[in-house]
Amino acid sequence: MKERDEIQKTPWNTKPLSIFTAFVWSRSKTFSYALPSLDVTHDKFVVSSALEIILNHLESVIPNVKEINCFSDGAASQFKQRFHFRNLVRIANERRIDLSWHFFATSHGKGVVDGIGGTVKRLVWSSILASGVCRSAEDFIKLPMKETNKIVLIEIKISDINTSKAKLESIFKAVKTVSETQKVHSVKAFRF
Repeated sequence: MKERDEIQKTPWNTKPLSIFTAFVWSRSKTFSYALPSLDVTHDKFVVSSALEIILNHLESVIPNVKEINCFSDGAASQFKQRFHFRNLVRIANERRIDLSWHFFATSHGKGVVDGIGGTVKRLVWSSILASGVCRSAEDFIKLPMKETNKIVLIEIKISDINTSKAKLESIFKAVKTVSETQKVHSVKAFRF
């Protein structure tokens, strides 16, 4: 997080911030998501928290969602792993939706989600140059919201991540290894 005159300030202090981005297509609407967090681990609990936030928002604006198809790169630490696969089954069953996840090759070009992240960062930086201040994830959300209503900005709070950990740790302890995970191109969560 930055301030306009930060070079003049001592001691030097910037806090890292992570942004989970997503884009959703539906029959009649599209949604761009940027979910900043002070947790920069990008682990399975952060991903789960981000998915819960996005799904909660989607269900509030598009009731009766029946099917969701997700696309992402194959980042092993975030998406292409047994814990994420198991969590998809949990989400599909809790929400009674058909859920699948499809993987693009990692690092093969930039997509719409990269554009969302770049746009939000540009809006924040432009605001800072115009004397805005960004000292927290909350500020990181407020600054671009002054300029656009096209991107849904919601913070992934540390409390959200802790709730995710509490909910999922016992489930994840029983998850078995999925052989040749890195060769998987698509998964579908089955409801039971």
